[in-house]
Amino acid sequence: MNLQGDFEGLTLASILQLLCNDQKTGILTVTRENEESRVFFDQGTIVYASASLKQARLGYLMRTDGIISAQQLQKCLLLAREEKVHLGKVLVEKGYISLDTLKKYNTRQVETILYDLLFWEKGKFEYKDARLNLKSMIVTQLNPMRLILEASRRIDELSVLKKVIPTDRLVFTMSGKVQTKEEIKLNANEWRVLSLIDGSRTVRQVITESGYDEFAVYKIFFSVISSGLIEQKEEVHLSNGENSTEFSTIVTVFSDILQSIRKNIVQELGERADSLFQESKSELGNPVKKVFESFDLNRTKNENLQAIETTLGTMDEIKNQPEFLITGFVEYCEKILQRVDKILGAGPLLKAIKDIEKVLEYVQKYQAESTGRDKIVIEMKAMINALGSELKSGKSKPKTPKGIFSLFS
Repeated sequence: MNLQGDFEGLTLASILQLLCNDQKTGILTVTRENEESRVFFDQGTIVYASASLKQARLGYLMRTDGIISAQQLQKCLLLAREEKVHLGKVLVEKGYISLDTLKKYNTRQVETILYDLLFWEKGKFEYKDARLNLKSMIVTQLNPMRLILEASRRIDELSVLKKVIPTDRLVFTMSGKVQTKEEIKLNANEWRVLSLIDGSRTVRQVITESGYDEFAVYKIFFSVISSGLIEQKEEVHLSNGENSTEFSTIVTVFSDILQSIRKNIVQELGERADSLFQESKSELGNPVKKVFESFDLNRTKNENLQAIETTLGTMDEIKNQPEFLITGFVEYCEKILQRVDKILGAGPLLKAIKDIEKVLEYVQKYQAESTGRDKIVIEMKAMINALGSELKSGKSKPKTPKGIFSLFS
């Protein structure tokens, strides 16, 4: 049996119900823009699910719950990729978790993927009958009807929560009303989400980085907003409006990109990482150097935005200032990554690039479609690809023991 088409609203739930009632064995593939999820059926029962943007979800859930450490997760992810086996299999073989723990978290992962899938308002689907090799899979047993009923309840409740948080582009910050940690009574999951609310991450970024499903994070946001722990700060969006709006969104996106780079090199250089950023800035050509003279990641985004707007206001010779700013940021990022490669080597460079790609993936997925958004993504990807070509061709210099001292010459 082959079944395919578009869906909207609760139609996807109806498809799951149909496959359940007909006791189908096969794979349902659901796509939306650059996302793809697959649901595996065995005689009408859901036995597994996977999602393209959540490959590391299983390990991430265990790490955030303290079941495994970040080092253990990274080690096992590498082994799983090299040996082309399931992450859970490696975790069990290394003795980091028991088989029962793996089954528990695997079920939780599958449920999370399915609940997120049922939140999709539209997309495409295709079902094909297929024989499943269950021996190579960590099988769970989920009743689609129970999932659909729970998803419907969550959708109803989420509609209430979204009256308080109408868009996932909102940014929240601590309100300062609670003076000490002892005054805040939260569970482990709430503390995890609260630790990510720092005045710079959007609601969507908190959802992604927490490892929890959308519904759970919205509930936690609602709880801490109601208790006065956090308050709304700003909304991040990309548009084709006036220059001031374009500048704001460009600075926001590139600040996230630059912070992701700094996060990686701080592990190697500590406070000296700031010197690398300053040295890279000095290599920029004029007039880009003039625009970025006052830009500093230790300042707030609003302070950096004001400094850039003030400088650009004196540069009438630049006709398309938003485009100039994007190109300037890309050049700045390139200089930084080149110095990361020169001083620290290819390993830290590749880690930094992977984190940049995550930021670009977020921008492409969640920011409103615009010329500015597309230009940021296209130019950053082109720059990253060029650096990758240099690495493959051997032009990139290896890390040397004395390389770090070039920061302080």
